[in-house]
Parts: sequence; structure tokens; C-alpha cells
Amino acid sequence: MPGEVNHRGWIVLTSVSSADGAYCVDLFEDPEGGYGFEHFRSEPEDNGRWTPVGAFGGARFSSAAEAGRAASVEVYWVAKDPRARATLNDYLDG
Repeated sequence: MPGEVNHRGWIVLTSVSSADGAYCVDLFEDPEGGYGFEHFRSEPEDNGRWTPVGAFGGARFSSAAEAGRAASVEVYWVAKDPRARATLNDYLDG
């Protein structure tokens, strides 16, 4: 998925899934400028289609690191999941 361009035109830099696989956070670069993140839920009734649930996609940050840090604070399960935070930090540090 990293490097993939989604239907909004965002370049997905990394995607972090919740432990149960029901949620994910995508960290992206917007070709029109800036970086951001969005929180998604897999919709079983829609054959696993990912649906935005956080309304974070409109916010823009000056770096991927800033967007990742914001996701680590704003998305409840990322804030509580050391594995998810470590995955974002590994990406941001790398």
C-alpha cells in the first residue's frame, strides 16, 4: 500500500492497522501540498471496504512527522497501542 495513490489523489506513505484489523490510519502526502492522516474502519457489510471515520483528512501538516505525531494523539487506539505508535515512529524516524 505505501506509495499507492488513493481515490482522493493522496500518496499513501504508510498505513497502520489496529490489532484487530478493523481500523487503520493512513499517513499521506497531498500532491497539492502538505501531509495528513485519516482514520478508517473496515466495513464488513461492504465487503471490507475502508470508510473514513475520523474526519482528519482535511488537516494539513508541514511534514509527515507532524502528521504522524498528530495521529498518535488524535486516534484513540493509536494513542493506546504501543505497536501502532512504534510503527508510525519507525516510519517517521526512517
